[in-house]
Amino acid sequence: MLRALAVAGALAVVFGLAGCSLVGSSPKPAATSTAPSALASLVPTYPAKLTTATAKSGSVAAADAIQALIATSEIVHVDDQSTGFDTIDQGVAMEKLLVEAGWIERAENTSTSAYSVQLTTYTSAGVAALLIQADATPGAPPVILIELESPDLPKK
Repeated sequence: MLRALAVAGALAVVFGLAGCSLVGSSPKPAATSTAPSALASLVPTYPAKLTTATAKSGSVAAADAIQALIATSEIVHVDDQSTGFDTIDQGVAMEKLLVEAGWIERAENTSTSAYSVQLTTYTSAGVAALLIQADATPGAPPVILIELESPDLPKK
């Protein structure tokens, strides 16, 4: 008798659930945000009607929040100014001055949207290497990347 009641109870539960739809089974689910509110500042927000001022304020707010993830003791400089200079011209001018100062050009590559040069110099501690890359890709912000490698440390 107990077994019959257990089977009848299980069947009642199965039949009771058969009419329910699963969560998320809607043919047109609504978009939801899974980011916790504490992390919302890491994503830029803009109003429906975008202006130069609101685009700048939304971008700066997100950049500030992302920058805040970095230990402040590790930040050397933050450039939050819009720039309109020609990065390729800037890179070429830097390279010319560096060659005059004693750096030796090892490789150079220029296109309409990019420039890179590899330089070396000899010091009392050994060879130092410098890479300058300028990116002038249309539609992207102008960027100059400078990487300086010091001479190898002496082996112990």
